[in-house]
Amino acid sequence: MMKATIQQITHTNKEQFENLFNYYLYELSAYSQEDIGTEGTFEMEDISPYYRDGRLYPYFITINEKIVGFILVTSPPYVAEAVDYSVQELFVLPKYRGTNIAKDAVLQIFKLYSGRYEVGMFKSNLKAVKFWTKLISALEIPVSVEDGIVEIGGNVLQTSGMKFTVACESICN
Repeated sequence: MMKATIQQITHTNKEQFENLFNYYLYELSAYSQEDIGTEGTFEMEDISPYYRDGRLYPYFITINEKIVGFILVTSPPYVAEAVDYSVQELFVLPKYRGTNIAKDAVLQIFKLYSGRYEVGMFKSNLKAVKFWTKLISALEIPVSVEDGIVEIGGNVLQTSGMKFTVACESICN
């Protein structure tokens, strides 16, 4: 069985991060309804704060030193009130899905950063909704779920947000 590790994204590997992020946006476009820009790529907001701002925690997910995805975690002021951390983005290349790699990565994040979490997703992204629901329930963590809406490029999209608290005692064994 493949064991995932997480490796911090820094300025030195920003190019791999930006390239991989465009694949992520491509995949997310099924839910966000976004179109590509004039250069044939998705218009990316500036993601450099992820490796410049100490309140953001970006990690590549790797298997045997090979990058297979990323997990991006934010903390105040980039999160809602009464929230310590948010798993903002989680992406694993299609070839590696269904192998517990995402779960491994999330558990490593939870071990590093205990506290009150919020995770948001598009309601139509059933795989993401199922992943988070199954993971949080397997960890037997109480969760509150709130539905919301977000507007992206004139499209109003339904979202689902989960709030829960991670304490190392419950998952570090």
